[in-house]
Amino acid sequence: MAEVVSEISVQASPETCYRIASDMEKFPNFMPNVLDITVLDKGDDWTITRWDAKFQGRPITWEERDDFDGDNLVINYDQTEGDLKVFRGCWTFEPEEGGCRIKLTVDASLGIPMLEAALDPLVRKVVRDNCNSMLEGIKAEAEGG
Repeated sequence: MAEVVSEISVQASPETCYRIASDMEKFPNFMPNVLDITVLDKGDDWTITRWDAKFQGRPITWEERDDFDGDNLVINYDQTEGDLKVFRGCWTFEPEEGGCRIKLTVDASLGIPMLEAALDPLVRKVVRDNCNSMLEGIKAEAEGG
């Protein structure tokens, strides 16, 4: 399983960063591998979203449940169906001097045991690149750029 943790410092409040990250439908604007995100269902503190993306030039889709904890500024997500065996993680937004520290954790697995060891570095790189794109996009939006 590829486990990735990415972090970034942002010169904006944790609440601002959380609000931007909660608006997942905008992610395709700053994630080149994400083609579309559709909200399929929504409650007061959760959504079910469908993601259409590319992995090494090939289409990949999944649906995930996103749980929003606005009091603690945490977003947890877990794939409910899709092309990966495992895709889950967590966003946290912590205050730090001058703004906010965003931490994004992702656990992903293709679910092919014989290929997992060989593909793990590639999956990890793609996941890290996408995480960094998300974080940089949120940073740019939060800092007004």
